[in-house]
Amino acid sequence: MSSLSGNIEDTDDVEKKKEEKKKQRKVPFWKLFAFADFYDYVLMGLGSLGACVHGASVPVFFIFFGKLINIIGLAYLFPKEASHRVAKYSLDFVYLSVVILFASWIEVACWMHTGERQAAKMRMAYLKSMLSQDISLFDTEASTGEVIAAITSDIIVVQDAISEKVGNFMHYISRFLGGFIIGFVRIWQISLVTLSIVPLIALAGGIYAYVSIGLIAKVRKSYVKASQVAEEVIGNVRTVQAFTGEEKAVRSYIEALRKTYKYGRKAGLAKGLGLGTLHCVLFLSWALLVWYTSIVVHKNIANGGESFTTMLNVVISGLSLGMAAPDISSFLHATAAAYPIFEMIEKNTMSKISSESGRKVDRVAGHIEFKDVCFRYPSRPDVTIFDKFCLDIPSGKIVALVGGSGSGKSTVISLIERFYDPLFGKILLDGNDIRDLDLKWLRQQIGLVNQEPALFATSIRENILYGKDDATLEEITRAAKLSGAMSFINNLPDKFETQVGERGIQLSGGQKQRIALSRAIVKNPSILLLDEATSALDTESEKSVQEAIDRAIVGRTTVAVAHRLSTIRNADVIAVVQEGKIVEIGSHGELISNPQSTYASLVHLQEAASLQRYPSHGPTLGRPLSMKYSRELSHTRSSFGTSFHSDKDSVSWVGGDALESMRTKNVSLKRLYSMVGPDWIYGVLGTMSAFIAGSAMPLFALGVSQALVAYYMDWDTTRHEVKKISILFCCGAAISVIVYSIEHLSFGIMGERLTLRVREMMFSAILKNEIGWFDDLNNSSSMLTSRLESDATLLRTIVVDRSTILLQNVGLVVTSFIIAFTLNWRITLVVIATYPLIISGHISEVSLLFCTCLETPTFYSKSKNIFFPYICSETLYERLWWQLE
Repeated sequence: MSSLSGNIEDTDDVEKKKEEKKKQRKVPFWKLFAFADFYDYVLMGLGSLGACVHGASVPVFFIFFGKLINIIGLAYLFPKEASHRVAKYSLDFVYLSVVILFASWIEVACWMHTGERQAAKMRMAYLKSMLSQDISLFDTEASTGEVIAAITSDIIVVQDAISEKVGNFMHYISRFLGGFIIGFVRIWQISLVTLSIVPLIALAGGIYAYVSIGLIAKVRKSYVKASQVAEEVIGNVRTVQAFTGEEKAVRSYIEALRKTYKYGRKAGLAKGLGLGTLHCVLFLSWALLVWYTSIVVHKNIANGGESFTTMLNVVISGLSLGMAAPDISSFLHATAAAYPIFEMIEKNTMSKISSESGRKVDRVAGHIEFKDVCFRYPSRPDVTIFDKFCLDIPSGKIVALVGGSGSGKSTVISLIERFYDPLFGKILLDGNDIRDLDLKWLRQQIGLVNQEPALFATSIRENILYGKDDATLEEITRAAKLSGAMSFINNLPDKFETQVGERGIQLSGGQKQRIALSRAIVKNPSILLLDEATSALDTESEKSVQEAIDRAIVGRTTVAVAHRLSTIRNADVIAVVQEGKIVEIGSHGELISNPQSTYASLVHLQEAASLQRYPSHGPTLGRPLSMKYSRELSHTRSSFGTSFHSDKDSVSWVGGDALESMRTKNVSLKRLYSMVGPDWIYGVLGTMSAFIAGSAMPLFALGVSQALVAYYMDWDTTRHEVKKISILFCCGAAISVIVYSIEHLSFGIMGERLTLRVREMMFSAILKNEIGWFDDLNNSSSMLTSRLESDATLLRTIVVDRSTILLQNVGLVVTSFIIAFTLNWRITLVVIATYPLIISGHISEVSLLFCTCLETPTFYSKSKNIFFPYICSETLYERLWWQLE
């Protein structure tokens, strides 16, 4: 047990070291904009200009506001002049609002547009580079999970950092600089005192942002692990249901989510303490500033209005520095997230696939010769696969490779395709070293059919076109006829336009293999490689596919790796491979005639295993029983194979009622909020705290306004009022820490429990669906995994996060109206009259963002459906990568 614990600890240490190494890998910030073109630079320039103008408009606003306050404060002395100046300053506010409108629009529109453009180009460059890498890269460095994370997660992090986050950062920095410059020019004493407080405010905000982002990152990491479990289970749902493993799958998924609850709870408490501390520092700072400003006014250094607005200007400018801290954090995260992206993109220049060098031969006869080839896989450099391996494959002949697992049969296929290059020795094609030939041209001369055909979630026609992107309908039809695929394609309602589903899930094994064979021969290759092309099929499907292969190999050099020896009896040459060496070679008749040969032993073993599997009382009984069973199995699979979808008519065999139930339905808020019923105690605590936190701001504003009024009174009254207000602010500082901590801890626990509960319910419900439900293109593993993540998060946002803000706003509005109507109901009614304009603006913004946020995840999920099969089948994408450009 102790040794096991030690191994686990060692593994954890290794993982921690890997994580530390990853954290140290970053790219320079300027490199994030590597995909910007002239148009992007224009957009970034305009966006930066808009951000600076938008940010600087706030200090300018306070200049006008200070003058307005001062005029209103002295209006009783000069009523006519005050009225004229108020009208003038009001017009200045109108001009300023127009400037802010256009500046903010230019800022957001330009930065978001250029961020989307650059991220799209980065995504395409990454995908193109990934598809053009040598297959050895995925043996040693990159994994499928890392590639998926880069495209679906890391690039989004980078996009977030190079779009509106840059505009926000410039906006806040220009506000900070403008505020302090104006503050020191106008009243340097107040600015200096305020400057001493700003670091405390910025520090509190920065620490809060740092801690929160760190915990959120841990929560996100746990969600990624859970998503990987979900995608694996849903992608293999047939196997899961076949072995009744639904409950075990749900337990595994929930176990992966457990850590999110722990980190989420800590994140809620950290957020509460952070915001509480930030408001505590603000209240204490205002207590000091209110008192010191009274001294400045008393000594006639400045009037009340100028002193007050200067104080506001500098404080808000200082807060802008704290508001920019999360943007800086986003930039740092983006530089780290971009490292693997640029690492992959830059490897494109070193890839042998991307190289344009190499010769092209006018005519290919198809004679292949291995001369003293030595080879080891990059992932296993200590294991020798071939040592001076020699094999001659005559032009136009059928050469079959047989042998045990790990003997090196499939390695021959990989070396001919140049997925790998030999360490020593040569592989010749018609006397030419294949390393001297153009790689794209070489692979265009070769057709490959694997044991597990990888089809894409598109039509049959598009899948065949991956073999030759400019093939005509006549060529496609000819290839389909030659492969025997036309026998079932003609029975489909949409013929070649029939959708095959994710990874060809709606086709039987034999149908998929015939589509793969059509793809391989549509370009009329001189060489055909068959890597156990029929070993995964039932007997009847094997027979039909073998007949198609027999038609396709006529006139072509064919290399077949065979598991079932009955399929290669007619091969011209059979080579028996053991431990990386050819131990026997000859025709079937020559090898079987020697009962002591390795080949004869393999044949007898397979025949004995076949008889044992299908026992009989006579010599011919086993075969008919096997064929009958195969026909039943094939018929069953074919019934599922006819459940196709097309672009024209997405009708599934699950029936109209099932489709109707899949449509989006509106759910009442009552039902949504009932889902947090088990955590009602946290809801009550959070609600009370949120209401109090929302009420704090109107009370704070009341205190500040009372201080402003006090600045225009005699010194004794001013001193008494300022002292009272400062004490109240200190009390508010202590209450803020308590209230915000309880609020965010309570809602944090409730939110994490809701997310955990919803994900478990959704995942269980998904696995309870019939297999036919998963055949729908909208229910692919990637789409469902994305919905598991996004829907639960969206539900938490609506029920918990937005409710927190709503409750705070309710407290703010109720307290504000009580204070406002108590002080002056007439002015309150005038202010309320402006609400329709403000509310309509917010509604427009939310509506536009909602539409964008609703459509964007769908597009990303669809794009994930397209590239996911490529990265799950590296051998296939090496074959087809040149089609993707």
